[in-house]
Amino acid sequence: MGAVSSANAGLPSFFVIGAQKAGTSTLHRLLQQHPQAFMCDPKEPHFFAADSQWGRGVGWYRSLFAGAGDAVAVGEASTTYTMYPHYPKVAERLTATIAEPRLVYIVREPIDRMRSAYLHGLAGGTETRPIGVALREDPRYLLTSCYSLQLERWLAHVPRERILLLSLEQLRDAPQTVVDALWAFLGLDPAWRPVEVPSANASAGKQAPRRWWRAIGELTLRWDKTDWVPAWMVRLNDSGSPAVRRELDPAELVVPPDVEQHLRRAVSEDRRRLIRHWGTASRPGWLQDEL
Repeated sequence: MGAVSSANAGLPSFFVIGAQKAGTSTLHRLLQQHPQAFMCDPKEPHFFAADSQWGRGVGWYRSLFAGAGDAVAVGEASTTYTMYPHYPKVAERLTATIAEPRLVYIVREPIDRMRSAYLHGLAGGTETRPIGVALREDPRYLLTSCYSLQLERWLAHVPRERILLLSLEQLRDAPQTVVDALWAFLGLDPAWRPVEVPSANASAGKQAPRRWWRAIGELTLRWDKTDWVPAWMVRLNDSGSPAVRRELDPAELVVPPDVEQHLRRAVSEDRRRLIRHWGTASRPGWLQDEL
């Protein structure tokens, strides 16, 4: 890929665009280790997705990459970039701002991703419904796992050769193959090896807030989004104290068979299209030709 284009001076050249709960944090940590790459902090600025972030302006966004120096690849990783139609303007905004962006899209077996997203919401206190109700009634779970739907939004603006498709399953089973593909795609030194390949989407030990703690309000659960939450609330929320958080029952994460069947039917055509988009490159087991 070479050095960052002068048209993108001070701005990122590549984006890990999702999918949520499919290994984006692992890719972010891998890229942070490479001496020729720079990833912004926070990991997910959501600049092109959330209107509140977009309203801060390109100058604010550029400031997130002020420490990039002469990095060969400068990037960020916002999973909201593949949550159409909840965030409908991402592709248009990004391609109007960034010249010739490169996109990394990592996906996961669709039902597993939905289950993990549900666990994420349950642990964060933003999800309270039973899993069968949430996955059947809330279209965001399904649509984020419709990977072709999301990809095709980008293909209207970015040529296929500038999009790297990966899977969480490949990252778990053959991490070095994924690392090699990532380095090559971003023009990074292929001989450099990461100190470690982080665990992909570890979810063991997650807890959910107790009902009374959640009822206090968003301040106790999203304290990182504010500047004035009392320090004791932050410490208590992070402590995992059984007074405010409870262990999850494995039964809470079992998708009822009828709901799973419904979801598999719902993603079947999208899955067929994804096989075509993936092409001849190695695909994960769940994305083989047989339905």
